[in-house]
Amino acid sequence: MDVWIDLTNAPHVHYFSQLIKRLEKEGLEYILTFRDSKNLNKLVKIYGFSGNCIGKHGRSLKDKLIFYAERIIGLTEMISNLKPKVAIAKHSVELPRVAFGLNIPVIFVVDNEHAEAQNKLTLPIANEIIKPIATDENKLRTFGGRDFINFDGTCEVANVNSRLKGYYPIDHNVLKDLGIENNNPTFVMRPCPNSSYCNGHKDVIPQIIKKIKNKFDCNIVVFPRDEHQKEVYEKIGVIVPKDTIDALSLLYMSDFMIGAGGTMNRESAILGIPTVSCYPQELLGVDKYLIEKGRMIHTTNVENIVKYVEENLGKRLKVIDLEDPTDLMFERICSYF
Repeated sequence: MDVWIDLTNAPHVHYFSQLIKRLEKEGLEYILTFRDSKNLNKLVKIYGFSGNCIGKHGRSLKDKLIFYAERIIGLTEMISNLKPKVAIAKHSVELPRVAFGLNIPVIFVVDNEHAEAQNKLTLPIANEIIKPIATDENKLRTFGGRDFINFDGTCEVANVNSRLKGYYPIDHNVLKDLGIENNNPTFVMRPCPNSSYCNGHKDVIPQIIKKIKNKFDCNIVVFPRDEHQKEVYEKIGVIVPKDTIDALSLLYMSDFMIGAGGTMNRESAILGIPTVSCYPQELLGVDKYLIEKGRMIHTTNVENIVKYVEENLGKRLKVIDLEDPTDLMFERICSYF
């Protein structure tokens, strides 16, 4: 076995999709593992990947610890038999621990310098750390990170290029599949993450929706993060996807993005869609990077957000040309053969 790839969050499927195709094209063997987490399993199937679902995601601190231990055991049983030459992941806390214990080199991708818990558990035992140039290296070093390899872009460039370069086609029926058959502008919105680094903050998206609906005839699609959020948004007259859909295709077909998270905001900004981040914490370096390039703004003020929508709706930009980390990941993987 040549390569082990572990996926622990839905965007990781988009991110590693080009790399997986490259490995297949070059005839390299790989094993793909992922955990039972939200729509991750379904997204793996949408992409047509063959993988092994081991372990699950925990919400409480106790569950996180228990499920972490259980997943470590399950992955160790599998990987110890396969003996891959190198392992690679993005923010997986289990892959570095298992690979380190089995003496397998670890290539780790990180773009969140504020994820203290995850970074402390992973960075000290990674052999190489690939990161966007805008991710704060000094802060990562405080968690034990070393041997950084930079690229001049964001990880979402790989996500977007998986579609724009034709590896996986844009689904032009995505709006129709959501029941949208008019020519009104489509807004995509994403509430705040349920994460260890972003808990307890007020969700301003419902207020934004109320203001937007009063000013525009539009379609609003919201991607809740849990059942509670889903119930909230279903009650306020927006479209909540009933099943896992191709969010990248939806962004491509949309007119505006407003999000309290990160990944979808950055994908939208790269595509040239007017984008507002209402993330309630300190922004990541990669978000500041895109703001500096004029691709996104950041504010949690509802009135300012509505004003920005009024001024920028319909002003789509070209796709921004930034470095895709896929070639870099492939190069570093091959260096271990």
